[in-house]
Amino acid sequence: MFTEFVNQNLIWFGALSLVSTLLILSYLQSKVAGARMISALEMPTLQRKGKSVLIDVNKADHFAAGHIPNSINIPLEELDADDKDLLKHKDKTAIVICQTGSRSAKAAKILTTSGFTNINILQGGLISWTKENLPISRTSEK
Repeated sequence: MFTEFVNQNLIWFGALSLVSTLLILSYLQSKVAGARMISALEMPTLQRKGKSVLIDVNKADHFAAGHIPNSINIPLEELDADDKDLLKHKDKTAIVICQTGSRSAKAAKILTTSGFTNINILQGGLISWTKENLPISRTSEK
């Protein structure tokens, strides 16, 4: 009986399976150990509370095309737990940014192993930032 129902409603059953999978993946991504997800509207408030560093883990060309003002660019591929320039920010509130939020989760894991204790991920990345009409800086090509 169940297989007959599935066969008759294959499109709906497939859609339900897809939505369920995406919800589970979204939940798991938000549970990165040692990191907290923050919205684009929460970020400025968090920055005002104390010393913070904005770490943009996009590739250099994406960073040049548009980034949050005062962020530093350390592409995910170059993010190293032993980087002295990175470690000088260890005691600050780290806010990790990428285009969509997926690279940020990987970066948060690296920062955790580097000894960062206050890590935040911009949920939805730069896309959510721009949807809220928040300021963007661009780096001119030289």
